[in-house]
Amino acid sequence: MQIYSHVLNLRLWHPTLDPDLVTRTLGLEPQIAWRAGDSRKTPKGTLLEGVRSEGYWSADPFSYGWRESADAQIEDALEELITLLEPHRDFLQGVTQGGFVRVWVSSHSNRNFSLELSPGMLARLASLGATFVHDVYQGP
Repeated sequence: MQIYSHVLNLRLWHPTLDPDLVTRTLGLEPQIAWRAGDSRKTPKGTLLEGVRSEGYWSADPFSYGWRESADAQIEDALEELITLLEPHRDFLQGVTQGGFVRVWVSSHSNRNFSLELSPGMLARLASLGATFVHDVYQGP
């Protein structure tokens, strides 16, 4: 068994993205969201100079947080997310017209591990207009 921890996020960017529309359409609550023109802030809410240049929306779709590979592997989480998103394919493809849809997986492990994404899974992900990002950290 490959041993690692991981967290899955769905992240959308677009110059005219309406985070409320994303929330209503996907039926998911974001952890982070803003519109173009909103004041820039640090994660703790301290105001920064300038305004946001684009809309952004990010969610842990199932509110799992960090999971251990013994409980669910990355491939399992991706399958669950793709199944959830497929009914919203047209909406997501619309976001990619000038913006980005990213399925973002962060993982960490004390040893090497591998992912095996089937051609079918990759095709389904691509049909959503989504990019897959795997962000890897060393350590527990």
